[in-house]
Amino acid sequence: MYRLLVQGVTDYAIYLLDADGNVMNWNAGAKQAKGYEAQEIVGRNFDLFYTEIERTRGIPKQNLRMARDSGHFTDEGWRLRKDGTQFWANIVIDAIYDEDGVFVGFAKITRDMTAQRELEHRLAHDAGHDGLTGLSNRTTFFEKLDDELPQIVYGARMAIHYVDLDRFKPVNDSFGHQIGDEVLRVVAKRLRSVAGPKSMVARLGGDEFAVLQFGSPSVENASALAKSIVATLSEPIPVRNAVINIGASVGVAHVPTHGDDAATLVRNADLALYRAKEDGRGCFHIYDESMNAQALSRGVMELKLRQALSACDFELHYQPIVDARSLQTVGYETLLRWRDQTGQQISPAEFVPLAEELGLMPLLGKWVLRTACREAALWDNRLMVAVNVSATQLRDRAFLDVVIQALADSRLPPERLELEITETAVLADPDLAGSILQRLRDIGVSIALDDFGTGFSSLAMVKQLPLTRVKIDRSFVSEIDASCQSRSVIRAVVALCEGYGLTTTAEGVETEEQLAVLQDHGCRDLQGFLFGKAEPASHWRSLGSRELVA
Repeated sequence: MYRLLVQGVTDYAIYLLDADGNVMNWNAGAKQAKGYEAQEIVGRNFDLFYTEIERTRGIPKQNLRMARDSGHFTDEGWRLRKDGTQFWANIVIDAIYDEDGVFVGFAKITRDMTAQRELEHRLAHDAGHDGLTGLSNRTTFFEKLDDELPQIVYGARMAIHYVDLDRFKPVNDSFGHQIGDEVLRVVAKRLRSVAGPKSMVARLGGDEFAVLQFGSPSVENASALAKSIVATLSEPIPVRNAVINIGASVGVAHVPTHGDDAATLVRNADLALYRAKEDGRGCFHIYDESMNAQALSRGVMELKLRQALSACDFELHYQPIVDARSLQTVGYETLLRWRDQTGQQISPAEFVPLAEELGLMPLLGKWVLRTACREAALWDNRLMVAVNVSATQLRDRAFLDVVIQALADSRLPPERLELEITETAVLADPDLAGSILQRLRDIGVSIALDDFGTGFSSLAMVKQLPLTRVKIDRSFVSEIDASCQSRSVIRAVVALCEGYGLTTTAEGVETEEQLAVLQDHGCRDLQGFLFGKAEPASHWRSLGSRELVA
């Protein structure tokens, strides 16, 4: 019964060897694993399962000797099948003694572990690589960096290149994630190509990549690679029926010039990348000490901004908008102001982009909207209030509810609220923005397109969006006296808006001459220092304005 049991096992090769290693019997599992029939193998030495090199080195006999000396031997390694192919084997060899304690040979059990080994290797590879591009992932990148850094004591040099794609998000928004994934695969292929065999390329996540450059590169070598990365990623990427242009920014830290530990080097490469983005993107920067001061300043600004937002430490100023004919105030544009705890006035051009980057604009914008609506509800009921809307807010599906709640809490009629948007805010997600704006128009809120004429798709915006007003950018108004072209643009914009049933507001009116020209060209409303700069609501009340105070 025992013999029949052993012979019937198919998952394990189980057979006996004599004292010299000759095969004495053979079960079904052995046939399946090694390919030999019993009559082909019984009587032959088991060393034929080993490679020629292993036989020359005496490995089979050594394994038997170790099994006899200790009574048990285990191992894993490559073994040969009858057809010459190899499989990964887990083996056990036990010394066998009879009832009288006389040594009679060996029992050998072999299991084919090839599939399991391949699975383990695949899982290990997947754990260390990005599934989309096949590049090393963030974990592997930092492990490799930590492994290599000790070599700098022996004179080794490296460079870290942080790579961020410049215009990848609009690709996903416009073409979908499948096209976006294909673009990322092309980016990975190009980075491998320019980095070469002496570098490691990794995808850190999203559209962020990194290149670890080995081979003791000089600062000049690192600059050359960074330049090549920018150049190759600036080339158009043909994907299916589209041609995608993205570009990239690169920040470089050189080892050990810019640090000798992973945390410092990565931080410095990231600072250099941030500088490249600030300089207009599509370029590279190598870290220098001045970036530390900039980062410190930015960190302080971020901390102050978060504290100010938590304490609602902002105020709103209002600039009058007047009727071009009567010069009577018809409303006010809301402008955000911030004076920090030291009393310093901080420009919106400085803190608003930071709030956008930190994801704080939805919360800050909500405060602005609620406060503006609450104050406007106290004005003369003929006056409207205009509030600027950021790109982040227009990408938030909850923004519609924020507006509705602000109107309900303040009891301000929707017809007295005007939201000012820009082309940039809409282009971030045109479909979502268009849907939100249409629902706002449906409840009576007015929509104005700000900075008209400065973008590339203004005419399309006028046609596609549910607008009620177009604001002519101040750059055209300032050139009225010196440029016939500016007058022509204003005349064309007014005619265009009349054709679509939209009102117009000219921004930046500062002189009587500009006022006269805009009146002659039929501009509906005006705004600028000629009629008053932005001031707190209390300022207008102190002047006894009949318009502002109900």
